Amino acid sequence: MKKWKIILSVVVLLLAAGAGTLYYFLNIKDYKTADAKVDEIVKNDFNVKLPSEDVSEDGSGAEVTEQSSDLTADASGAADPADSATGTTQSQSTNKNPGQVKKTSVVKPTAGAILEKYQPAFNDLQAQADGKLNALLSYAFSEYQTKKSNGDEISYFYFYSKYNGAAKKLEASTDQSFDYIYNALVKELEKNGYSSNEAKSIKDHYQNLKKQRRSALMDKAVAYLK
Repeated sequence: MKKWKIILSVVVLLLAAGAGTLYYFLNIKDYKTADAKVDEIVKNDFNVKLPSEDVSEDGSGAEVTEQSSDLTADASGAADPADSATGTTQSQSTNKNPGQVKKTSVVKPTAGAILEKYQPAFNDLQAQADGKLNALLSYAFSEYQTKKSNGDEISYFYFYSKYNGAAKKLEASTDQSFDYIYNALVKELEKNGYSSNEAKSIKDHYQNLKKQRRSALMDKAVAYLK
């Protein structure tokens, strides 16, 4: 807790000296924070796997085949024009009953089924992002402990500049991967005649998760420095 009192005291002094000074120390002053390990952690190398657009588990969007012995083909083997007018695709059966015709149709998936199909991709991205964030935090703590053990001067502005910047880069790369999945989801919704608003809850949930992640990051940082 003593460390954070020191930090708050420094911030208060800087505020007393003027907001411009604080901005300089937090955003402009070069603390030489270049670190290949940090760059490796926050780089955009997420493994994103989009779901296929065909068959879903509950049958939504699946090809449905019905067999009927009441339908007959004409002498040329073509389907009855009356049936063709309904938009139903028919093909001559190859089973043992030569008079039987297969009738194939595609069931339109519900908006909910499409959203559910993309959920694993969003969950996987979240897990990867959390893993990177934890790795970044662990590395920051390791650097802090090393400097402390070596008797080096601990610059809190250095740590803020370095790891706040890294966290922002990680958030930006996560946003990019999220948008990739989200845009694919919206495209499939619209392809099936639904509004993009059907996916709004997904984006709202993601924005809330980002806020929670920032808060959790600060809580962990405070716990590490106690």
